[in-house]
Amino acid sequence: MSAAHPFGSKNFLLLPGVIFLIFLASCGVVPKNYPVKQPFVFKYNVTVDGNLTTAEKNELESRLSKQLDDSIQVRTARKFIYKGINRPVLDKPPVYDVSNAESSVVYMQALLRSLGYFKDTITYKATIDTVAEDQYRTTVNFFVNPGKVVLIDSFSYNIRQSDLQKITLANQADALVKKGSPFAKSIISVELDRLVELYRNNGYMRFGREELIGLWDTLDVSLLRPTFDPLEQLEILQKLKERRENPTANLEIMLRPGFDSSKLTKYFIGRVTVFPDFNADTASYTRKEVTTDGVKVIYYRNIFKPKILPPNIYFHHGDLYNQKKYLKTITRFNSLGAWRLVNIEQIPRTGQDTADFTIKLTPARKYSFTANLEGSRNQNAISGNLFGIAVNVGLQNRNFARAANQSNTNIRFGIETGRDKATNVKFVQTRQISLSHNIYFPRPVLIDRLVPKLLKENARTVFSFNAAGTERRSLYNLTTINLSWGYEFQWNKSSLSFRFPNIEYSLLKRRSLLDTLFKYNPALKNIFTDGFISSGITSYTLRGGRKNNLNLFRTNMELCGLVSGLIKKNKFLDSNLYRFIKLDAEFIQKIQFKKTAIALRFFAGAGYEFNSTVQNDKRANLPFFKQYFSGGPNSMRAWALRKLGPGSAIKDFSLNPERYGDVQIEFNAEYRFPLGKPFGIILNGAFFTDIGNIWFLKKAPGRLPEEIFNFSRLAKDLAVGVGAGLRIDFTFFVVRFDYSYKAKNPSPSPDKAAGQNKWFYGTQLFNGQFQLGVSYPFIL
Repeated sequence: MSAAHPFGSKNFLLLPGVIFLIFLASCGVVPKNYPVKQPFVFKYNVTVDGNLTTAEKNELESRLSKQLDDSIQVRTARKFIYKGINRPVLDKPPVYDVSNAESSVVYMQALLRSLGYFKDTITYKATIDTVAEDQYRTTVNFFVNPGKVVLIDSFSYNIRQSDLQKITLANQADALVKKGSPFAKSIISVELDRLVELYRNNGYMRFGREELIGLWDTLDVSLLRPTFDPLEQLEILQKLKERRENPTANLEIMLRPGFDSSKLTKYFIGRVTVFPDFNADTASYTRKEVTTDGVKVIYYRNIFKPKILPPNIYFHHGDLYNQKKYLKTITRFNSLGAWRLVNIEQIPRTGQDTADFTIKLTPARKYSFTANLEGSRNQNAISGNLFGIAVNVGLQNRNFARAANQSNTNIRFGIETGRDKATNVKFVQTRQISLSHNIYFPRPVLIDRLVPKLLKENARTVFSFNAAGTERRSLYNLTTINLSWGYEFQWNKSSLSFRFPNIEYSLLKRRSLLDTLFKYNPALKNIFTDGFISSGITSYTLRGGRKNNLNLFRTNMELCGLVSGLIKKNKFLDSNLYRFIKLDAEFIQKIQFKKTAIALRFFAGAGYEFNSTVQNDKRANLPFFKQYFSGGPNSMRAWALRKLGPGSAIKDFSLNPERYGDVQIEFNAEYRFPLGKPFGIILNGAFFTDIGNIWFLKKAPGRLPEEIFNFSRLAKDLAVGVGAGLRIDFTFFVVRFDYSYKAKNPSPSPDKAAGQNKWFYGTQLFNGQFQLGVSYPFIL
C-alpha cells in the first residue's frame, strides 16, 4: 500500500503552475517582440556625481533622463500577461546603437550648458546580459559630473536709449538676474522677456526681443594688465586659481548693433473701433455706426447693445500704449462667453506716434443645449446621494438681454437607490425633481461705484431661482423654493461671494412613517420642520501651494432673520421665520509625489438657532435642510448616508432613521497610488481613514446628553473608519469604489451597544460598508 502524497495528487499536479505564477509575479520587466539575438536597450540609468545635495542630484538626473535619445529612453507599460498577473512590459525595444548613446551625451551637455554648467564630464557604459539564449538585454549607464555651475559675477544694463535705460533702471529691483545667480540660459531668457514686457507696458508697442542681446565674458580684464611687481603677480595668479575653482561670468544686456530704430517709437492710443458681430458675410446686412464713450461701434445685426462694449475695454483714446491693458481687454472679452473669437488689430499711423485699434468680435452660438445621464454627487440632507440615476437637461443663453449676460436653465430628475433597513424601503429611497434658473451679469450691478477697482475687474452679479420637490418615501414630501441675489469677486488666488437677500421657503408634508416616528419619539418634531428663511450668505475661498503641494481653504457664513426678524407681530413671520447663524470652514491639501499622492481634508462647522425664534418647535436646532450629516461616499465612508451620530447616542434606527446635527467635525486622509493601465484604462488604488461625527448644540425635550456637543467628550464621540478603494479613471470622469470598516463606532444600534467605541468590534471581512462615488473625494 503506497503512502498518500502530502499535497494530494491533484494539488501536486497544480504545483508547477503555482510555481510558474509565483515566478511571473516576482519577475521584473517582461520584454516582448524584441530583436532576437541582437543587443536591445532594456534599461538605462543616469547617475549624477559632484558637489550637489541629494535633492539637486535627483532633480538633475530626472531632467537629464528626458534629454536621452528616443532609442535609449525606453518605456514600459503595465499589462496583464497571464491570468490577471500584472507586470511591466517592454514592447518592441530598439536595437542598441552606440551612435544613439553618443547623441544622448550631446543632448545632455546642451541641457547642462543651459543650466550654467560649462565644465561637465559625461561618460557611459553599456552592459549586455544574455537571457534565454536569444535575449541580449543591454543596460546603458550614463555617469555625469556637471562640475561647478558658472555664477554671474557682475550684471549691468547698457540700453543706449535714454528713455529705455531710465525705465530699465527704475524697475531694476524686479530683475530676475542678479549677482551670484547661475549663468543659466533659462534665467537670462526670462529676464529678456521681462524687459520686453516692461517696455511694451510703457508705450513701446513694436519693441521685440530680437532688439536685445546679452554680452558676456568669463575673464576679468584687470587680470590681463602686465605688471613687474612680484607681490602683484602672486595676487593675479591667486585670482586666476580662484576663477578656475569657482568659475564666474560678467553679463551686460544691451541693444543689438544695428537695431531697428522704428521699433523704439513710443505710441499713444488713437481711434478705437469695435465690430461686435464681425463676420465675413455682411453683404445682406445694413452697416450701422454709433459712438459711445469715445468708442466707435460698427455693427450689422442688432445682436448686442453698443453701450456694453466700452466698459470692457481697458485702453482709451489718448492713453500711452500699455500691453498689459491690451491683453487684459482680450482676456475680458474671451471670458464673457458671448464671443468665440476675439482679435484686436494694432494699426500704427505712418510717421506718427499714434496707433489705432480695431476690435473684431465673432459671436458665439447664442444657445446651447445639454442633456445627460450622470452619476450625481448632490449630497445634502434633502436629496441624499443621487448616484448613477440622474437626468439633467440644460439650456444656456450666452447673450441674455443683448448684454453679453449668461443665463442657465436646468431641469433635473434623480433618484437615490439602495435599501434602507430603518424605513424598509428597497431600491428607490428618494425621488427629486428640480428646476433652476441663473442669470450672470459680468459686472457688479447696482453697486458699481462702491466696489474697489481691483475687485471690479473680475466681478459678476448672480440672480438665482430654484424650485425642487423631494419625495423621501414613507417619510416626507418636501417642496422648496429659493430666490437670491448676489455678487462674486475674484482676485489673485482668492474668491469672495455675497448672497443677499437669500429667500427660501420650505413646505414639509409628513408621510405615515414619519408620523409614527413622531409618536414614539416626539423629539424628532424639533428636527423635521418647514418654514421661511431670509438670510445673507458669505463665502470665501483661497487656493495656494505649489505644483506638488496644493492647498484649498474655504469658509461660509449664513445669518438668517437679522433683517426680517425686526418686523414684529407678523403672523406669517412669527410662525415660519427661522433665526440662526451658521459657520463652517474646510481645508484641503494634496501632496503629490512622483507616482503617488496624499490627500488631506479637515472640516468643521456649527450652527445656532437663536432663542428669538418665535415658534417653539424651531428653537431647538437648525432647520433640518440646513443641518449637517455624516456618512456616504464623500464623508465618513464606513457609514451609510445620514447613519452616524449624533455624538455617542445609542438609538434605534427604526425610530431614528435619519441622523442630523448642528455641529460637524471631520478629518479625512487618503493615500493614492497607481495600480496599472489594463486595456488603456487607468486604475488607481487608495487607502484611507475618516474621523468625525455630528452633534446638537442645544438641549431639548427627549434629547440625550450624549447628543450634545461637549469638548470634554470629544475623543469618545469621534467615529473612526478605515478602508481601501479602487478608482477607474476614464479621463473625462472617474468611477470610485470604496470599502470601509467601522474601526470605532460611537453610535451603534441598540443590538450592538456592547461594541460602542471598541476598536474593530465584530469586524469581519464582508461586514464593511461599500460606497460608490463619482470623481475623487476632496477635490481641490
